[in-house]
Amino acid sequence: MTPGHEAREVPAGWWVPQPLRVSRVRRETADVATLDLAPVSPFAFAAGQFNMLYVFGLGEVAISISGDPAKKDRIVHTVRALGAVSGALARLRRDAVVGVRGPYGSCWPVAEAEGSDVVLIAGGLGLAPLRPAIYGVLARRQSYGRVVLLYGARGPSDILTDES
Repeated sequence: MTPGHEAREVPAGWWVPQPLRVSRVRRETADVATLDLAPVSPFAFAAGQFNMLYVFGLGEVAISISGDPAKKDRIVHTVRALGAVSGALARLRRDAVVGVRGPYGSCWPVAEAEGSDVVLIAGGLGLAPLRPAIYGVLARRQSYGRVVLLYGARGPSDILTDES
């Protein structure tokens, strides 16, 4: 092991997907679905993180968490059907079971931006990973200056909504 690369303690079972039930499915567009998953205990994450979602017998894929970090009773992911795994995820129905690992990754500097103006820019499905940051800013709106969201989509039918 080289200096500065000390081993970190890895939580037991981090590689094993935790089975969670789909509590709600919202059809965003023809090929995009938002899945609400019901965690067995309160789930904490930071805006900008992702989970590995596993379709049993098929595989797993990294999907950004797109829900409100303040709502610890559900884990929300917005998925576009592009490949075999994401396609299977986008077709899931209520009460289906999906495997979840995470959260992983770094986060958006929502707290660090307090006292500043905030500009959020997204196109199409790129809005989904920004939703947690938007929820965080709106929850503490008085702590920020001007807040602007610039969002574009191919057409009106491709616009993501917030039906939380």
